[in-house]
Amino acid sequence: MNQPSVKQYLIKGGTWAFAGKVASLIMGLVLSSFLARLLSPEDMGAYFLALNLATFFSIFSRMGVDNSLQRFVAEALGRGQPHVACTIIRKGLTLTLISALLVAVVVYLWVGPWVNQHLFTSERLGNSISFVSFWLILLTFQNVFTAVFQGAQQIQKAVIVNGLLTSSVATVFIAYYLMVKGQALLSEVLLWILIAGGCNILFALLALMNNKTISNKSVKKNKSVGYIGLISHSWPLLVNAIMMFTLSQSGLWVMGAFASDAEVASYGAAIRMVVLTSMTLVIVNIILPPLIVHLHADNQKERLEKVLRSTATIAAIPALAVLLCYIFLGGWILEIVFGEHYRAGATVLMITSLGQVANVLVGSCGYVLVMTGHNYLIMFISIASSVIAFTGSLLLVQSYGSTGVAIGYTFAMLVQQLAMLLFARYRCGVWTHILGMRYLVLIVRERFRLRSRNEYK
Repeated sequence: MNQPSVKQYLIKGGTWAFAGKVASLIMGLVLSSFLARLLSPEDMGAYFLALNLATFFSIFSRMGVDNSLQRFVAEALGRGQPHVACTIIRKGLTLTLISALLVAVVVYLWVGPWVNQHLFTSERLGNSISFVSFWLILLTFQNVFTAVFQGAQQIQKAVIVNGLLTSSVATVFIAYYLMVKGQALLSEVLLWILIAGGCNILFALLALMNNKTISNKSVKKNKSVGYIGLISHSWPLLVNAIMMFTLSQSGLWVMGAFASDAEVASYGAAIRMVVLTSMTLVIVNIILPPLIVHLHADNQKERLEKVLRSTATIAAIPALAVLLCYIFLGGWILEIVFGEHYRAGATVLMITSLGQVANVLVGSCGYVLVMTGHNYLIMFISIASSVIAFTGSLLLVQSYGSTGVAIGYTFAMLVQQLAMLLFARYRCGVWTHILGMRYLVLIVRERFRLRSRNEYK
């Protein structure tokens, strides 16, 4: 990419990513707020556990193929080979379909009932295992389609598929239930959410089939990544995704094992609000991966580092503002969004937000490692961090409850982010963390100087 195209892509992609992610986040919070008023705290706790399990099992059915597709599609299109990209996408979707069906059957027949019986012992969750099995299939394809569109630099489609359409349709359904009936069973809520997810996958499939950029009707032979190569590249990313989930979300498991459904609901509500802290980095990570692939392939390290650190700095400003709000107004915010019962999650919200802010401050170091082929390295970092998180939370939960769980996972996240930052510098030759004040002043001076020269000429 030349300089104008990089700037144009960042501006256009960033605008779409920002608008779409903000809309998706608002709709998600509105949906959670409606559900908190439609369901009892006990049902809401079971809902959070069901969503958590569906998300976790969907990681296995994706097999890391989503991240592999994102990289290989970006590389193929960057070389001007849309037919290769199309072949890779077909192979990835075929693998995903087979694995998703297998995982869903295993979860429905064996794993889901066993987990609920030996870990959570929640009657409400036990009755929802069939919904979890269907839900994980929808979440699997949601992530895979999102990765394909991101690799093709079609950010508008990626943000629509990655939760915006699902949460919007589900919010309409749930709002109707809230206004007409005032209350609902957990099974009714899950059914409407599955319908909304089905609408999302149908939209993604139609958008992909009618896509001129990554479709090619020619039948000429081409060299592309085979099934074995795709699996070989993906399995370390699968392990990394599992460990990343364990690091960020499995605190809900610990709470489900040691606390009541009502306490799980408070913890789950706080975790849902934490996403606001890292929203800007999520937006950045939607648009950066293809750019990382192109600039790294062209060995433009200085330019890549400038882009990474500049975007991290921009992302950090609103993240710090949200953190301050949570520190001083966390309980009040939870009560406004979810209801009085959920005010108890204020301390968890503050602690976990600190970890997410650290994540924003170091920037997109994890994506740099993934997009440059350091799959095994990031896998080992994630395994070590997840062990620290899980062990720490188990040691602290019985004495300090949800606060102890939050402390354990926040500490592990700090360790993980520092390790990825240092390895991104050591292995890829770039820093990804935010710019210091000295660098910001130099950048402002340089831009002012260039502008003055242009005006003088």
